[in-house]
Amino acid sequence: MEKITLYKFFAGEASENDKARIKAWLEEDDAHRQQLLDERAYFDAVLLADDAVLENDRRHSLSYRLIHEGWRVGRWAAVLVLAFVGSYWLLEHQYRTVDKALNVVSVPPGQRTELLLADGTKVYLNAGSTLSYPSIFGDEGRQVELDGEAYFEVTKDESKPFVVHTQMCDVEVLGTKFNVEAYSELNSFSAALMEGRVKVDNNYRSSDVVYLSPNQKVRLKGGELAVDAIEDYDVYRWREGLICFTNENFVDLMKRIEKYYGVKLVVENQELAKHSFSGKFRISDGVRNLLRVLRRDVRFEYELSKDGDTIYIR
Repeated sequence: MEKITLYKFFAGEASENDKARIKAWLEEDDAHRQQLLDERAYFDAVLLADDAVLENDRRHSLSYRLIHEGWRVGRWAAVLVLAFVGSYWLLEHQYRTVDKALNVVSVPPGQRTELLLADGTKVYLNAGSTLSYPSIFGDEGRQVELDGEAYFEVTKDESKPFVVHTQMCDVEVLGTKFNVEAYSELNSFSAALMEGRVKVDNNYRSSDVVYLSPNQKVRLKGGELAVDAIEDYDVYRWREGLICFTNENFVDLMKRIEKYYGVKLVVENQELAKHSFSGKFRISDGVRNLLRVLRRDVRFEYELSKDGDTIYIR
């Protein structure tokens, strides 16, 4: 590892990419850890010996001065041992901080986003969803927290299972492609497996555990996990920006629409519950465009509340 990169890290000047590189480098060889400690001792010795110089000259960053200017080696001898003693603890604290630092991404209604995690796992986040994940996955494994809907393409690593924590259930995998829907506001959970194998734990019943095979889905029904075959993959095309539904009851469809746009849909016309719909819509076209199109098949009226948070369907 380049010394300038290590010094940037010690000085708090390293980028997230540099931190990830250092973490991977440390895991490659135990000798790298000793090298890191040596460089940290050198770094701390400079701080102890030259505080006055640092205060008087800020023309360059600390990492630049260490690698390019050298400074006065003779003055470090007396403090080198003291610096080395404290280095190990400081480094451990620094890496615990990096490992535990969480990134939180929230997607606004009507939008979606893509993320690439430190291990190479790709995540698609649906509208109204929040994902919490560490900058770097530590020794305890790969764990993220989800409130909402996400599609995961997990990089395989048998030594570190990938776990998605949700309010109602946890999903554990090694390397696979799957969809998880767990909006806390809706108090619901479902997961669908496209490739590989996943384990799903019911957080409310420790004995309720299921393993999914490809083309299977699971949902929480009456407090228990129920497994079914995936009959329609179009419903997972939200990551392409599409709302797809086939013979879906109007009331159930409105519940789905709510999560995409962050708006409350109140169905006051009870006759609409007798009708089912099929179609594909671009999420970006908006909820009112969707309602206008649905009105071509069944007549109804809708009205937006003054605060814009609720649509009444009559």
